[in-house]
Amino acid sequence: MYTLLNNTEASKFDLYLPGQLVASLHYTIAPDGMMFVYCEAIEPINAERHCRELMRLSLEDSLNRRLPITVSCPIARRHIDRDPLISAQLQAITKDVGHKHQISFD
Repeated sequence: MYTLLNNTEASKFDLYLPGQLVASLHYTIAPDGMMFVYCEAIEPINAERHCRELMRLSLEDSLNRRLPITVSCPIARRHIDRDPLISAQLQAITKDVGHKHQISFD
């Protein structure tokens, strides 16, 4: 059974199987939402499954916080595009998927 921990000091979600870190999703938080920056599988066995579950649980956490999401990580983007359940989760969040936040100075 997977466990997701939000490691706020390191700005990442860590995904664990009992006693073992298997994947991480690095993020940044800005006033207008959260950006998923980099997804990595720590444990190579079942890496695709770990990253898919990491995305699902991270999106669920963000949805519960009502945070808009931006996805700039190609690995995360691939899992969103391939999995209809993850894609549906993301549709429930106000988002700017696939684009980095742009800051304009007046």
